[in-house]
Amino acid sequence: MKKNLSVSMKALSVILGALVGGFMWRCRGESGFGSSWGLYSVGLVIILLIYQFYGNRKGMKTELIPVGALLTGLGVTGYATVIEQMSGLITSDLPYGGDEPVLLPVNPYSGMVIILIMGFTLVPLFAFFIGTLFSEKEYKITHYLIMIGIFFAVSYIAKATVAHYILKAINPEQVEYAALGLKDAGFEYSSPMQAYMKHFAQRRWTQEIPFFENYYMSIEHISDAIAVLAIALYPLIAFKDKITCGVCLIINTLTAVSTTAFSLMLAVCYDTGFLGNTPCPRALQNGAGWGIWEFSTGAAVGFFTMLIIALLPKKYTVQNGADTKPVFENKILHFIFNLALFVFVFGVVPSRVIGIRTGKLLKNLGIMDGGNTFGDIMTAVLSVIAGVLFLLMLKKNILDKGGNAVKQTPREFSFIVFPAYLVMCCVAYFCLNHGVIFFLPYKEITDFNNFLYQLTGPEHMTTTLMLITFILLTPIYLLTRKKLIANYKK
Repeated sequence: MKKNLSVSMKALSVILGALVGGFMWRCRGESGFGSSWGLYSVGLVIILLIYQFYGNRKGMKTELIPVGALLTGLGVTGYATVIEQMSGLITSDLPYGGDEPVLLPVNPYSGMVIILIMGFTLVPLFAFFIGTLFSEKEYKITHYLIMIGIFFAVSYIAKATVAHYILKAINPEQVEYAALGLKDAGFEYSSPMQAYMKHFAQRRWTQEIPFFENYYMSIEHISDAIAVLAIALYPLIAFKDKITCGVCLIINTLTAVSTTAFSLMLAVCYDTGFLGNTPCPRALQNGAGWGIWEFSTGAAVGFFTMLIIALLPKKYTVQNGADTKPVFENKILHFIFNLALFVFVFGVVPSRVIGIRTGKLLKNLGIMDGGNTFGDIMTAVLSVIAGVLFLLMLKKNILDKGGNAVKQTPREFSFIVFPAYLVMCCVAYFCLNHGVIFFLPYKEITDFNNFLYQLTGPEHMTTTLMLITFILLTPIYLLTRKKLIANYKK
């Protein structure tokens, strides 16, 4: 029987997408998550949420869930260095012309363009993947591999060619300052482009030159943006697939716009740029705005992803039966494929979160001087244990019984794993690393006004935001989950 979600359920999916996206992206900025590692978790949780609402349909296989998580973390470069440019300033990061780092002026509008480009490249492969889930075309693993190849090939070609000229046209001050930084560091390259090509794709080297990391990261963003356009055209040219192309471009575009809008929060706390005369809110002072920016960015990704899916024509989201067909017909290949994915995404990634954050908590509490080493050991041990368990499970299900990776349908699998993984992330965020939940101003709880004042101040504002999100998310998800399961069994 074919089923479609009601308008109210679609609305709930969008609300949950925003809450989950914000929570997980803020987690991504914490130790143990961090960088691409954190984005694996962001992608995994959002995709599991999608499967709970729409997973009972052709093309949405269980094995694709970790594939989507991996794609979320691929192709993403660092970006923090360019955000402040919309304030009309650029930092040397390192001492320049003396003993101290300096801030020099740039055109805030050119800074805004750089941030728009950066936002367009935050979730490029994730956006492509989401499009394929709802396309009428059948995408195989080879198609994802081709897409990855196109993305990196185009990006690397752009890094070696046009990206430098585009940056000079967009932000000439940044190119000029990069040249000055090279001279200040004692290098005699004829241009920043020559220095970049001499140390191609070596970010660590750029971090030793005043102003040069900004130049490097801008080249990365411009090149990746060109690559995003290339992978969006791939399904259109190869399959005449307008859905995957459109979803990819729309998600990336809306992420770019929202990220740039949220960057204004950080720009407010400078005395220059768009909002130079605007008082900086207390909650954004002393660097606290960064955590709120992270949350807002993730909330936008989750919100727009679920909204775009909800607005698709019904024929693309209709529930027409679980897809339990193996990705590969060959049992050995299917086993190896699933083992690699499951061990990494469901084993190594969460083990790293738990291990590193536990070690840092022990060190921060003064319980163990070698807490970081203990955390690394814990990560390795948990990863091995998870690997062995997945090896036994997959051997039994795939090799011995000739079935699929898991016994559940893709949607049933998401109902189990989503809350379990989210709870793990909640515990890791609130209770491990710095153990923020233990250091809220509880002593001031007798004076509610003062307690509330401190919770909304820069020291605790991000934690407060995450707590509010968790408090809202829990009942909304539990009620929605109950309704989804009931509808699923009808």
